[in-house]
Amino acid sequence: MTKIIALCGVDEEITCLLERCDEYCFLRFFDEPERRGDVKLAYLLRSGLTVLLAIVGYRGAKGLAACDYLRTQNRSLPILWLCDRKEFELEAKRISVSFHGTGPPYPVSVVRQVML
Repeated sequence: MTKIIALCGVDEEITCLLERCDEYCFLRFFDEPERRGDVKLAYLLRSGLTVLLAIVGYRGAKGLAACDYLRTQNRSLPILWLCDRKEFELEAKRISVSFHGTGPPYPVSVVRQVML
């Protein structure tokens, strides 16, 4: 079975680091003028595809909105939010989202910790 990790708003540098974990298949969701990346992921989840983990890379309030939206669409989906603003950590906990301030340790190790 393919282990799928969805990436929403994750920058290119972190995406490249994550893609070195060749045991996972990464699906990238980007914003477009007509639809945000998290909304596109929610549509995919409704199709029945099993996603092991969603990683949200949007910063600040945009990241909180994306995590909150994904949580309302799927209560059981593990979500990891990579955010450069520590003050959002309590809000992440409130909506049952794993929070990681960006920077060392690198996200690959954080992904492995969340999935254990």
